Amino acid sequence: MAKKLENPYVDRDMDLDRPAVLSNGKKPKKKPSSKSVWNKLRPFLTFIISLSVVVLIVFGVVNYVKEHYFDPVDANDSTTIEVEIPKNSSLSTIADILYENNLIRNKQVFKLYVDFSDMSSKLKAGTYELSPDMTFDDIVYTLQEGNVADAEIDIQFIEGRTVEEYGKKLVENYGILKNTDHYLELAKTGGDFVNEYPFLAEAKAKDDARPADQRRYYLLEGYLAPDTYRYLTSATEEDLIRKQLDQFSKILSMKKEGEELTYQERAEELGMSVDDMVTLASIIEREASSTDYFAKVSAVFHNRLNDRENFGYLDSDATQAYGLGITGRLNLIDSELTTPTPYNTKWNGAGTQGLPAGPIGNPGRAAIEAALYPDEALMQDGDQYYYFLATDIEKGEMEFVHTNEELEALKAQWQDEWARIDAEASAKAAGGQ
Repeated sequence: MAKKLENPYVDRDMDLDRPAVLSNGKKPKKKPSSKSVWNKLRPFLTFIISLSVVVLIVFGVVNYVKEHYFDPVDANDSTTIEVEIPKNSSLSTIADILYENNLIRNKQVFKLYVDFSDMSSKLKAGTYELSPDMTFDDIVYTLQEGNVADAEIDIQFIEGRTVEEYGKKLVENYGILKNTDHYLELAKTGGDFVNEYPFLAEAKAKDDARPADQRRYYLLEGYLAPDTYRYLTSATEEDLIRKQLDQFSKILSMKKEGEELTYQERAEELGMSVDDMVTLASIIEREASSTDYFAKVSAVFHNRLNDRENFGYLDSDATQAYGLGITGRLNLIDSELTTPTPYNTKWNGAGTQGLPAGPIGNPGRAAIEAALYPDEALMQDGDQYYYFLATDIEKGEMEFVHTNEELEALKAQWQDEWARIDAEASAKAAGGQ
């Protein structure tokens, strides 16, 4: 009888149902599947790939922007191009000039770069030699250095004119300033000059003691000594003003010919402060038809100031015209004369006794000397002159009288002539507009 074959798979099948056990009694560790490894690596690899893509994009964009906006126009071209940057040029104007000369790739980017570098106010006028291979830094550094230090200009400041007139002239006639904003702000407050010049500190202290509505319009009015000065064309507002203040300081130490006292010492002798002296001188400069009448006009004002009981008011149209900002007109109407201002010295209920809040212009040395040395012939006891009148305007003639009745008679005599002159001036002004 044939022997029955054993099933070779019986034990193996039975083993499939039994967990494997190592000789030490522990179960063997399972080998990780490839699927499990990929699941763990996939987030990391995705991040690395994404980051690489972003870096490549950013690098490409930065490189594009740098190449098309920031890099020199031609790094291999060192050919010099002469470029002129006019005085008071804005950053936009400078960018336009550089772009038109093919020295920068983009105007807006250049402006942003300069603004971000806080260099926009430091670029100077001048004629420069630049080249297409220059970087933004090269160009900005060159324009910052400037090359107009040797250029100079002579500027004439006329006696009796106001700071507003000076400022306008500096902009329109000389072009040394772009606008009058900072110049007039310095003239109004005095800026740091108050700490440098004692006469300004004195004037400011005097002004600060007054009510706000009675203070002067410009602290520096009267102290910007008129003369002809030479300035660098790159001069700032501070440079312009400082030369005039320095000259005023020198004037204080000057003397009238044949006299021993300086102007400042003479003012003290008369009981006047420097500010009083300058204020009176500025009124004399404006009221007198010519320097020939300075001392006589001064005598009339001294007579009034010395007789407070009967007068005390300067009764000057010129001070009120300044207070109202009126120029180019001889006659003020009643409503103008009765308007309260810090400069109203009229004897009509609206004005104040004594000197106005401050000077009404910048007097020259002759007017200052006249304020200190009035014509004594018009100041004799019992024969004082209290009135004057500019009669023949075209000839520059003046008359001096003792009483108001004499003054009114002169006014009636010349009123029509003044009206004619005013009408002609108004017509001329209208034609110029």
